[in-house]
Amino acid sequence: MNPARRHVPRLLVTALLLTLAVPFTATTLGQGRPASPTAPQGTPLTTQQPTDLSFVISGTGGKRFPIAIPPAIAPLNPELQGQVVDPFHSTLTDDLGGSNVFLVAEPGLFPKGMRPPVTREQGDAWIVSGAQFLLDTEIRPGPQITVVVHLYDLKTLKSVLDKTYTGEPRTARQMAHFLANDLVRWATGKPGPFLTKIAFSSDRDAPGFKEIYLMDFDGENQRRVTNYKSLSLAPDWSADSTKIVFQTYIKGPPGISIVMKEGGERRNVPVPTQLNASPSFSPDGKSIAYCGSVKGNPEIFVAGIDGSNVRRLTDSPAIDSTPRWTPSGRELAFTSNRQGSPQIYLMDLEGTNVRRLTFAGNWSDEASFSPDGSKIAFACRNEGDFQICIQDLLSARTVQISNGPGAHENPTWSPDGSKLAWELTRGNSTQIIIAGADGSNAKAVTSQGNNFSPAWSKSLE
Repeated sequence: MNPARRHVPRLLVTALLLTLAVPFTATTLGQGRPASPTAPQGTPLTTQQPTDLSFVISGTGGKRFPIAIPPAIAPLNPELQGQVVDPFHSTLTDDLGGSNVFLVAEPGLFPKGMRPPVTREQGDAWIVSGAQFLLDTEIRPGPQITVVVHLYDLKTLKSVLDKTYTGEPRTARQMAHFLANDLVRWATGKPGPFLTKIAFSSDRDAPGFKEIYLMDFDGENQRRVTNYKSLSLAPDWSADSTKIVFQTYIKGPPGISIVMKEGGERRNVPVPTQLNASPSFSPDGKSIAYCGSVKGNPEIFVAGIDGSNVRRLTDSPAIDSTPRWTPSGRELAFTSNRQGSPQIYLMDLEGTNVRRLTFAGNWSDEASFSPDGSKIAFACRNEGDFQICIQDLLSARTVQISNGPGAHENPTWSPDGSKLAWELTRGNSTQIIIAGADGSNAKAVTSQGNNFSPAWSKSLE
């Protein structure tokens, strides 16, 4: 995108132009042994934390557990291998290898057999591969496959985590996500992002239309939520990750709608304003902040999810847009050009105590708060294309985490704070990128059509 064309935030440009143009069941995984409950309902682990741990210091300053993940033991069956064993292993390895918690050992160094390791020599043979822990899995086939898991501390040769999962063969990837979540919870006390979803807007169905889609946290299992044959834009999740609010043009001028994550009937949020862009759920799920226009001037409003109690928070001749709640729900960030170039501001829920957050560069937009509220990610520009920046709100230190050509915009945090997703426009293609929270291991996870405005679900399970 040519930055010179971006006189107001892109979503507002789209909305204003269109306003002129438009007339007035998931499979449940079974639990294993009572002593080691599985993760589908977020059951806390009772396994004790291991002792005598050594760590590898990651590039982001975290501590990581060195772990060996050999393929699961399973009967020699090509169909089982292709449909269950391989996707389970690749998903599990990708999940843990992409986390900031585990360091996956090199498979080429694994010893043959020795599972489980029962002698000191066998344990040492696994340690030589670069691991301190061995994740030993077995897959037992049947109408319902069973995955039996033991995590061995290679220093003590004792299992420190025992789990059993059951499910249909087609749920192999999902069971791997559940196991990865359990392992991260075992190591850190909280689950990872492996069961979370990302909502986004896509034009892949037909030119001129955009629908809301969902995908798994890693870009897999992309599926459509809406089918309105219109424009459905800028999704945002409720705090319990069951509902999605978005901007819609289904009936005339832009409005705000809510839909369940499974799709189904759309619920309109009736508000008296125009434009009605960038809706954002409050953390308590009772209110929606959005950008509405009054006599053509964009301002920030808050309304109940049923459209009641509409309150105008800003009153400025400037363009105020893109409201985003702080995790506490007590303040709102928004973008404004009230002091010249567009920058990000913060205000309380009465519209008072307005203060500027960003000062670096000549354009800052689309704030997204980290789950702990200590940082914001945003689209930043000094020269050339937009990039993704992160600002520490305590120190005000700002770093750029994206690089390369194209416009990097609309960042969103995973609910554990370990990852970011954003949209990247290069030429005529806009795709969604997922990366570590420091910008590492960035990869595109969409390719069909153009894909916009990723929004990460807000609950971990």
